[in-house]
Amino acid sequence: MKITKFEHSGVSIEKNGQTLVFDPVEFAEKLPALQNVVAVVLTHKHGDHYQPEVLAKILQDNPNAQIFTTSDNAVDGATFVKAGDSYNVGEFKLEFFGKDHACIVPGQVPCENIGVVVDDAIVNPGDSFDLPEIRARVLLVPIASPWNKVSESMDFAKKARPEVVVPIHDAVLSGLGKTFNNNWLGKACDEIGAKLVVLEPNQSTEI
Repeated sequence: MKITKFEHSGVSIEKNGQTLVFDPVEFAEKLPALQNVVAVVLTHKHGDHYQPEVLAKILQDNPNAQIFTTSDNAVDGATFVKAGDSYNVGEFKLEFFGKDHACIVPGQVPCENIGVVVDDAIVNPGDSFDLPEIRARVLLVPIASPWNKVSESMDFAKKARPEVVVPIHDAVLSGLGKTFNNNWLGKACDEIGAKLVVLEPNQSTEI
């Protein structure tokens, strides 16, 4: 499988000619043309994860793509999912976990959030530090946001103990800031023997 990082938390996974997309957005960077998309997963409704005009462009090129998101995200034609739901979509097996977006203000849940396990191997928690029961082979780790600090990202990786860590949720950082946070996350990876794979927008890695 090939994992490609887009801007912020946008990610695609390609397998046997089919593509799964997470949280596609455009700020400073434009998404490349996405072909053979079988599913788009929107982990929650915030504008740094779901932009209707970007989703519309993807669906224009991939009209048969399925959309999965939370029940409080009003997306036409979407399948609303919750923890414990499982779907086979094209070449991919999707298992959903978690419930709430991490708190920005203590005690106040901003919205629903859904995490995803892809093919029993790749784990995307969305905007949370929730984990599924399965141990991730590849873990997507948010490194900067109003709801977390880098020490929490480090603890998350150490708790999950994956083989590979890919930093995401980084648009709030400058280039220098990303380097700082990724260096700290790398220290956590060294402790657990995981490989840190830092991807810039539109860069890929094979697993």
